[in-house]
Amino acid sequence: MYKKKQDAKPQVISYERVKSYMLWLIERYGDYSTKKLLQKANLLFKDDTQFNQPALDYLIERDIVNDLRYAQRLTMSFSEKNIGPNKIKEKLYAKGFSSQVINECVSTIETTDEDYFDKALTLKIRKFGEEPIEDLKLKQKALRHLISKGFSYAIASKAVSYSEDNY
Repeated sequence: MYKKKQDAKPQVISYERVKSYMLWLIERYGDYSTKKLLQKANLLFKDDTQFNQPALDYLIERDIVNDLRYAQRLTMSFSEKNIGPNKIKEKLYAKGFSSQVINECVSTIETTDEDYFDKALTLKIRKFGEEPIEDLKLKQKALRHLISKGFSYAIASKAVSYSEDNY
């Protein structure tokens, strides 16, 4: 059916090839964390990984790859989507950022507990309505939903039992 390329020579792994692959990934798909970029390079060039770290160091040196800048941008994006601080930390950790970078980014979010309460209340109203929830099963469901979105138990509980006349 299809002819196999048996004449294809295996390409030589070189520093320039690894560097150009990393640049291609960044140009094509946007920013990457250093950990994810190194994982992708190690996956493609698994036969000889000696050039992966030097190529990554070159990109970091030139400020093409900057974990802190990328993490801050993601943090602001997640914050605008009504996601709580715990969920933001979880998502940043999944992207491969160090805990130092994650803590620095989350601490730069200029929000107070009231801001998080407003976000949690918005999510609660959107899914469960404006009235305070009295039914135990529905209350537990609402709490689980808000906690899964990254809000603390205290804020989620306050949002679930919130009513206009109490506050």
